[in-house]
Amino acid sequence: MTTKAYRLFVLLLAAALACSPKNEEVTDQQVETAPQQEALDSIANTAQDGLKTDQNEVSPNLPMPQPVMQLLTEHYPGWQQPTLTTGALKQAQQYAQGPTIIRGDFNSDNRQDYALQLQQGKEVIMLAVLDGGADNWQVHELRRDILFNERGRLKSLYYLFLTESGEDLPSTRAAEEVEAPHDAVSIGIEKKVDTYIFQGDGFEAYGAGV
Repeated sequence: MTTKAYRLFVLLLAAALACSPKNEEVTDQQVETAPQQEALDSIANTAQDGLKTDQNEVSPNLPMPQPVMQLLTEHYPGWQQPTLTTGALKQAQQYAQGPTIIRGDFNSDNRQDYALQLQQGKEVIMLAVLDGGADNWQVHELRRDILFNERGRLKSLYYLFLTESGEDLPSTRAAEEVEAPHDAVSIGIEKKVDTYIFQGDGFEAYGAGV
């Protein structure tokens, strides 16, 4: 290569290097990265596999043990969760549990029991299911009534809530107040409430006068 040609090659190479960005310029200017939070969100929002995790074949699906669901199906075939009226839903908003199912220790044996309302045909039925241990559950029917017909749709006027142990209840048969010895089932309709307390081998109702 002649000296003249070599100089021309060097000039062309220098011009090419001057036009191309430096390493720092490539990193800072040409590569656009999303903010960290946006990048994390894009990862978190990836599509999930539609896996079926509930193997409960008893309908409807309520958060209760399978033996309880089967027991309810045996006692009340064809039962379903009732639809509540707007009034019942509104009244129930002030309580932590309810309005269709509550949990508590209703017979003071340190086991979790359940109370719920269900629909069977044209009736609404409120009941308690007590855990006797070793999958021995007992059903106690508390009250039943005809469902309210609201423009052709059957709805429940009732709502359930938990009355905790130690709460005072006005008795319907005595002037003094009655203290709940353990968790109890309260059933309301509009502003009227009856509280069912387990006594010995069954439940006894007390009017709360609310």
